[in-house]
Amino acid sequence: MNRGPDSDAPPGRDAALASVAHLGAMAGPLVPGIVYLMRRRREPWAAREAATATNFGFLVLAGFLVATLVRELVPLLAFLGTLSQLVVLIVAVALSFQAFRSVRRGLPATYPYEIKVVRQA
Repeated sequence: MNRGPDSDAPPGRDAALASVAHLGAMAGPLVPGIVYLMRRRREPWAAREAATATNFGFLVLAGFLVATLVRELVPLLAFLGTLSQLVVLIVAVALSFQAFRSVRRGLPATYPYEIKVVRQA
């Protein structure tokens, strides 16, 4: 992937904050949400990446909650709920690490699935 003509990705601090946001997304929306709130006015590239990571964190949280509900509330399918929890965690780690690597190179990160909770600047 090449940088687009409208890419304003600066090296250094912005890339580091965006990287932290994407790595934090594997655990939910809290870490990238904090990065987004801290940088939304001063560093637009980092805020845009943090918003993307926050949206992915909400998706991870929703998937894990659904798997947990299946595990706890449907006794005959408890094994599938546990397996789904494991799959959600593995996919979250893999996609967050892929986004981390992309952002460290100065490229915008994308996720295959997205829900829009936080609007990107």
